[in-house]
Amino acid sequence: MRAIVSDTTALIVLAAQDRLELLGACFEQVLLPQAVYREWQAGEAGLDQTLERLAFFQLVAVDDGDLLDELRAMLDPGEAEALTLARQRGLPLLVDEKKGRTLARMMGIPVLGLVGVLLLAVQRGILDPPTARAILDAARDRGFRLSDALYQAFVGQLSE
Repeated sequence: MRAIVSDTTALIVLAAQDRLELLGACFEQVLLPQAVYREWQAGEAGLDQTLERLAFFQLVAVDDGDLLDELRAMLDPGEAEALTLARQRGLPLLVDEKKGRTLARMMGIPVLGLVGVLLLAVQRGILDPPTARAILDAARDRGFRLSDALYQAFVGQLSE
């Protein structure tokens, strides 16, 4: 995948572990809608410097329209803009929230979550399996919600 549109959760999780470079190793561009940027900025001091340093991030304004209005009624602003941008650009979406993933799939948008990014990084030789598992374990310890079944599937795929 050359480019992906991102929602906020994976960004926060990876930034907390100083692992944002994984996204740049997996994708040439990570598009950030303005609302995602604002949500991320609320909890991340020095975000502007981070984005300058990691040139694969691209801040994008999302055009208002009927789709965005409909999604804003159902989702938080970041998810609504991310889904709209992914649909407009025909790109996959990095999103972990269940409702956002469900709507994206209904709209025909390919979705990837934090687990998918970690698996992709392992498949491409960017991370070794123990490191990928440690990143996900640390995320779970910090409150990242993931079903036990998905966690076990992830661990199983790492050992293949």
